[in-house]
Amino acid sequence: MRHRDTIELYNYWNEVRGSQPAPHRSAIAPAGLGRLLPSVLLLQTDESGVPVFRLAGSRLCTLRCAELKDTPFAQLFAPDDAKQIEKGLNTVLRNGSLVVFDVQALRSAGAGVAMEIALLPIDDERTRILGIASLFTQPEWLGIVPARFELRGVRYMDPLAGLSLLRNRPSVPVPRRRASDAKESAHNLQVIAGKGEIGPRRALRAFRVVDGGKK
Repeated sequence: MRHRDTIELYNYWNEVRGSQPAPHRSAIAPAGLGRLLPSVLLLQTDESGVPVFRLAGSRLCTLRCAELKDTPFAQLFAPDDAKQIEKGLNTVLRNGSLVVFDVQALRSAGAGVAMEIALLPIDDERTRILGIASLFTQPEWLGIVPARFELRGVRYMDPLAGLSLLRNRPSVPVPRRRASDAKESAHNLQVIAGKGEIGPRRALRAFRVVDGGKK
């Protein structure tokens, strides 16, 4: 946990749960969330068990330039992140752990901004997760172009740990496939030997045509 809004939500969640592993949905009051409301999210499971937005704060909707109600949470992220996101959601739903995603919010072209999405368990039949999405800086393109999310790191946290430990918990980096990797793969050739055996891929080198002068 790095962002002050994440820490403030955790403190509220920790207070209302008391001695329970997680607070009941009825204990979460909008008045108690105060200034955090625009960044807060609630996830519920649909009929197939997929976590979807029951509520998404205005800041998150503005960042995506869309209303997110009933949208699967995982759809916010790049397809390559699907397994990590599913693992994180299941950790909250099944184990009652806290999960913090380190995310890069990117516009269609150009650099993005760092953000933190924290997910905390709720004791309820359908609404199972309370969360918050916090930008570390506000981009000038906010609300103009929809951001796409890329997962850069994950932190799994024991809810019984103290706040000082949670704040210093290191993030596990999520490796990403570089665009250059795809280009390199696309420009490789497989050499077929005389007996029809396929050899290893080799880099495709540029050919140079020299005019020999013949007509």
